[in-house]
Amino acid sequence: MLIILIIITFLFFLFFGSLYTLRILNKLKLKSRLRKNGQNGNRQDTIDTFLKLLRRNPFDLTTRMALIRIYIEQNNFKEAIMHLNNILTYEKGKTEIDEFEIHKLLAECNLKMDNTDEAAKIFAYLKKKYPDLTYPCVELGKLEKKCGNLEKAGQYYSRAVSLEPENIEIVKELGILLFESQKYPEALSTLQEALGIDPDDAEVHYYIGEIKMIYKQPKDAFNHFLKSKNNDQFKGKSLFHIGKILRQFNKLEQAQKVFASIVEHPDLDRDDKLEVMYELGEVFLARGELQRALALWEKILSVTSSYRDVKDKLQQYEQTKSSAVLRAYMMSPRAEFIELCKKIAHKFAQNVVLIRTSPQRDSSVEIFSQAVYHDVPTTIMFKFFRGASNIGQLAVREFYEKLKETKAKYGVCITTSDFSEEARMFSEGRVLELLGEKELLRILSRR
Repeated sequence: MLIILIIITFLFFLFFGSLYTLRILNKLKLKSRLRKNGQNGNRQDTIDTFLKLLRRNPFDLTTRMALIRIYIEQNNFKEAIMHLNNILTYEKGKTEIDEFEIHKLLAECNLKMDNTDEAAKIFAYLKKKYPDLTYPCVELGKLEKKCGNLEKAGQYYSRAVSLEPENIEIVKELGILLFESQKYPEALSTLQEALGIDPDDAEVHYYIGEIKMIYKQPKDAFNHFLKSKNNDQFKGKSLFHIGKILRQFNKLEQAQKVFASIVEHPDLDRDDKLEVMYELGEVFLARGELQRALALWEKILSVTSSYRDVKDKLQQYEQTKSSAVLRAYMMSPRAEFIELCKKIAHKFAQNVVLIRTSPQRDSSVEIFSQAVYHDVPTTIMFKFFRGASNIGQLAVREFYEKLKETKAKYGVCITTSDFSEEARMFSEGRVLELLGEKELLRILSRR
């Protein structure tokens, strides 16, 4: 009897030992096939092998995660989401499970499939479960920003910054968000904090430059754009601003070189290129290179039939062909234009003494003078507008405020175009005289 028991026990161990050995050998065979598939780059065979391994052991987390990553690499997010949900359903709570990583991958896969609502729920869950992590706050901020909810996005980014105040990427994103929300003081303060973390960050310099331009601080903006232009991403737009600032300060030759260097820059979109061409045309006009300005205006109109005052400029040029004086007023270099303005001022009244001549950044010229007008000694402030468009109420109102600041007793606005109805209504009852093309020609005809 004992011998029979020994034989049965031996056969029992032999049978199950054989099964275990076969299982080990099959597993080794599958792993060997995985190595070969990996070397040959055969992803589908690798997926099939992983699926066989998982059928034999559904709780093999390492294999399932490797399979998920392959699905993500292949943009097969649907399968990846299914396997990630399987892990959360059947293995949640196990110590070897990195629940944060699983949820992170699950949210990112949903984003790739444009399931933004589902992704938002997962990020909200992570934010609640891991309140000290910036990742869910940043991702929720991105989603809200994408949906146009800038206020809510700002709250998430602010929370992330409070958790990691030295993380320049998060601080920078908050600053840019505030800039896009037109909260310029807060944006400037935040971007300056980012600059304190990394003084050479080109993106931060670019947005600070933009804010300085809004604040009408071109000199400060210029220094920031000089630094942001060294980054390819911001080179085109930074150089454009540099060119505009150089033109404002009458550094026309430098401005021309800058605009010419970026007019075909690949990073500029259609509207930016049109603006560069327009600004370059203004530089040519200010330098007296009329034919080059005309060529650019015509090029602009070949792209779009209506851009700013380009069509008016061309029409006005055609009209001024018959009048050398009007053409000089419109098209002459700045120095010659200033001399022409002085000549007009002398012809406007009697005994004119020019006290101060001030070229403006918008190409206009202001002259403060003493004169005798209608037999009355007085002080006159002249404003010579140079452009093809009608002068609106805002420009006249701004000039009137300056008139009061300088304590001039009389103001005269002159243009070769005309003034809007609102501008003329504003001038009524005030010590303002608005002179268009006809009145200008009449003054110039005086001896």
